Amino acid sequence: MSGNNISSLPLCRPKILTDEWIETYLYRVIRANGIRQPLLTDLERFRPTLPATASSKPDGYPIWGDCALPRWSVSTRLKKIRYCPACLTESRHIRSRWRLKLFEVCTIHHIRLKDDLAEPVMTRGYKEVGRYLVTDVTDEQLWVGSVCPMPSERRHVEQLWAGFERSIVDDDISAALEKLPCILFLETLFDAIATTATDSGYLPIGVPRSTSLAKIAEQFQYQATPSIDGIRKLLDQIAVIEHRRVVLARLRRVLGDEANRPTCLSNLPIADLRMRLLNDGRQWPDTPTRGLVHPPHAAPKGYVSFEKAALLIGCTAGFLQYLINNDAYPDAIFVQRGQTHYTFLPLQEVEACRRWYASLVTREHVMSAFHIDKMGCSALVSVGLLDQVQIGPFTFFQRSSLTNICRRLEDVSRPFDAVDAHLHPLFCSSITGTHILYTDLIGILMKVFDGNLPIFRHLTNPGLSAYFVEQHALNRVHQLRKLEQARRRYQTEARYQLSLLT
Repeated sequence: MSGNNISSLPLCRPKILTDEWIETYLYRVIRANGIRQPLLTDLERFRPTLPATASSKPDGYPIWGDCALPRWSVSTRLKKIRYCPACLTESRHIRSRWRLKLFEVCTIHHIRLKDDLAEPVMTRGYKEVGRYLVTDVTDEQLWVGSVCPMPSERRHVEQLWAGFERSIVDDDISAALEKLPCILFLETLFDAIATTATDSGYLPIGVPRSTSLAKIAEQFQYQATPSIDGIRKLLDQIAVIEHRRVVLARLRRVLGDEANRPTCLSNLPIADLRMRLLNDGRQWPDTPTRGLVHPPHAAPKGYVSFEKAALLIGCTAGFLQYLINNDAYPDAIFVQRGQTHYTFLPLQEVEACRRWYASLVTREHVMSAFHIDKMGCSALVSVGLLDQVQIGPFTFFQRSSLTNICRRLEDVSRPFDAVDAHLHPLFCSSITGTHILYTDLIGILMKVFDGNLPIFRHLTNPGLSAYFVEQHALNRVHQLRKLEQARRRYQTEARYQLSLLT
């Protein structure tokens, strides 16, 4: 087949197999039509011509109906190809479910997924030692290094994923999609709880994630049934104050993410589940209990306490108090018992405030999410890319502007794999050590976002730390500033010099 644009169906159209990943299916179709070494451009030429792939995108996300998946739950097509050696031996095609990051163990054969397969050009690092190509790997190579989980981990994984995988294998997509949001929701709750087990706040390096989560579930007797009732049961089981704190924080984060980009998790009553954990009726160590009106059950009907309102909204107590002081809650109830003051806020107004606050982010959140410092954050504000919202002494930014920045940078950047000595991080305080002033950085950013200055994206770096500019571009900016300074100095001095013609 020629390399010209394809406007009709390919001559050879192999049938897509059960749960076959779209990207590797396209490779299979292209090879069947005579192109032995497909390029990414070939994938995009063939993609719109096949009914099974026409609705797919080149990000490589799994496609099950119109189910939108959270970005943190899926792997892009650049990532390693994971697989179960037993499944792949039975049928040589890559399954879509293996692209779910949180799916780590095959519940059919009870084997941990391996990740040493690659497709040329598409998979990052496909030429690395120990990496096998999908079309060339042998059965013996598939089984090298295969391991099974320990019994406790196997029980935990089966409880979460077995029903979903069985539904996928049986081609019962509706049943699988009914379970998947609950599974992802439970997984993110366990992820949050697991961070309390280490001093660093991260899962231990070198230990499979599912192993750590299974250990937590077994230690605290947490059940993980992928259903709404199962989620409610898990929330009711949480009796450790630290677990409760991180789960509330995670639920607040999920609410914010879903408000910004709705996914299948929006099918779950997340706000109600969070309120269930807040109003569980137990007396927690950090909850004062003296007085008759302060306990949760004594709050007026339709109202919540000040502390619970702050937790539900996800803001600091100081910010909530500022809103109250400035009449943001005209229907608030203030109760005094002795020398102690209690504040109760209407639940409906608190919910409205939560939705509004979810559209805002703090400066600290921007710096953490983007992996930049204060100077980089200030530069983004100066060029008008971060929409600043000032509420009294509190500074916030529109959450939507973060998405716009990432999208624009991805559009104007060029990806590269290896760090080049001639490239310098764009959003890094060390850029000022290259004779670049803050005003220069603002000018550089304006040129970058206008597409007038080349920018490069390192595929493995997080946030905005992935973006680099060429060193000679920085040198050019420095030289232009020096010339401009010399020109201005000359003009200033020339005014005080006597002309030889007078």
